[in-house]
Amino acid sequence: LMKEEITLHEGQANDALHAIRVHLGDMAIIFQNTVQSAKSQASSTRAWTQVCLVETAINLNARIYSKCQLQLAKLPDYDLLDKYLLLKKEHLQASAAVADSNAHGQRDATLAWFWYIDIQDDTSRNDWMTECKYLPHP
Repeated sequence: LMKEEITLHEGQANDALHAIRVHLGDMAIIFQNTVQSAKSQASSTRAWTQVCLVETAINLNARIYSKCQLQLAKLPDYDLLDKYLLLKKEHLQASAAVADSNAHGQRDATLAWFWYIDIQDDTSRNDWMTECKYLPHP
């Protein structure tokens, strides 16, 4: 029964981390393409509304992940705690390095730990993760 519980929490944590990565990428692109190019108050308001919606989704998935990580920490499989680290508020910041790793000023930018792990083999199935795959962990 414990193996099933570990598998369930690990799957939920993977789903939440995947959603966080997708939403952070969306937010970086929204900043780059919509917020920065807004020419009027109305378009700026619409852009920031999009940012708030994505931020809400990120926070929801962060809460889900944190609950899963807490449950995994209570289980006796210590190998999982090396993979599923604590999620901090500063990890949830959108970065231009996500949208364009070759952008000006991104040479020293470091991404959060969850960009470097292979969640459900998504680095082999998605082109957008290939650049993160080869970055050394800080």
